Amino acid sequence: MNENTTHNDPIEMSLLELSKIIDPMTLNKIFNKLTDYAEILTIGKLSGIVNFNYRLNSEQTTVIIDFLIEIQAVSRIHNLAFKGTKDLEDEFVSNIFSDVISPSNISSFISIRNLLENRLTHQIQQYNINMNKSNTTLAMPLNELRGHAKTYQDLSKDNLSISTKAQHGIIAASLHDAYITLIGKNDWWNDRTYMKFFFNEDDPLKRNNLILMKKERASLVDIQNNIERALELFNEIKASKLAESEHEFEGVDDQNASGRVHGGEHTMLLDKMLMTPFGRQYGTKIDTIITDIYDHEPQDLNEELAAKLVLLYDRYETDSMMLNDPSSRDDLISIAQSLLMKDLTVKHFSEKYLYPGRKESFNRFYTDNRKLQIENFITEMYSVFFKEKFKSLFTVIKSPDMKKFACAYTIKRMYMKFGENITRFGYYFIRAMARVGGIKGQ
Repeated sequence: MNENTTHNDPIEMSLLELSKIIDPMTLNKIFNKLTDYAEILTIGKLSGIVNFNYRLNSEQTTVIIDFLIEIQAVSRIHNLAFKGTKDLEDEFVSNIFSDVISPSNISSFISIRNLLENRLTHQIQQYNINMNKSNTTLAMPLNELRGHAKTYQDLSKDNLSISTKAQHGIIAASLHDAYITLIGKNDWWNDRTYMKFFFNEDDPLKRNNLILMKKERASLVDIQNNIERALELFNEIKASKLAESEHEFEGVDDQNASGRVHGGEHTMLLDKMLMTPFGRQYGTKIDTIITDIYDHEPQDLNEELAAKLVLLYDRYETDSMMLNDPSSRDDLISIAQSLLMKDLTVKHFSEKYLYPGRKESFNRFYTDNRKLQIENFITEMYSVFFKEKFKSLFTVIKSPDMKKFACAYTIKRMYMKFGENITRFGYYFIRAMARVGGIKGQ
């Protein structure tokens, strides 16, 4: 992974921290649970969604919630705390919807927007009363809300008591930020309902800035792109960490494995793997198969294979076991081999090969559930590919434990020999190996 990207990209830096406590599958499940969520979430409900498997402590749960806020997958809104408690309480609105192009077709979107408008109707009265304004229906000026937000944040740092004016200003500001995220217009400040609640006197350069987060407002499409990018980066981070951990192998003394480097490989370490009992018996054969697989130049699928790929995917959608049909084995192997050297994202692969020529927006069509199905298809395809390529090895190795060890050994050899050249589809190949071998954590 590019080191400069890691240090300069806030999302990637946050994901590096998240990778210490959860895996990509868990993050994807959190996103799925928040999709089309039709209620305002209390901190307790959101914590329950994040910590759905009860494996996280409160600090780890907070780290994940902060990340969701950072990519604007959820908006934090404030409300007056219950009697007997101090200050304001946090609540949240999910900004993840299954249709980000036409969200008004989703009942959950309509419900959330109505809930926010009801709160704003109440808050505009409370705000104007607390500001001693005679007309309680006056739109709230954004410059006032920015001033209250600054006061609130400054006083919070010093742990000082906060006036009701600042409190109601911060409540209104949080509702503003949540509400404009749901307005699907480029000129959202001209939305009639918005203008009932807020007077936006900002100049064009500041107009798109959120009040509380001090960053640019993201549209629902932007948020969906942030989520997809986060999941792709998270998978890459996990794969990169796995590659680093694979440098230690059972039976290898690292202190004596720092020998000569030849052709970009640590030959002493490779030799020691080959000198293990398993390596002496099967190592050369495994290396030969891996080298044969990777001894190909990246190339696009020809028209014939591209058409057969669509047919294979259609059959998989009908019956996931159809990929094991011997009649389609040769085509599947050729397709998997060609894609292995292509560094395509799942989205690009889907748009180019599985659903070519779609006239509607692909972002609208490419839902989380569809992406998961496509990823399962790719993994299953490479499971068949792996079994076929290593058929001669597993004709000899039949014990489940030995098969598992052989798969782990093969994964380690792939990382050591071709780590820098493994594409995204290469990681699906590795995932398929782990699945065939019954290796957990892949």
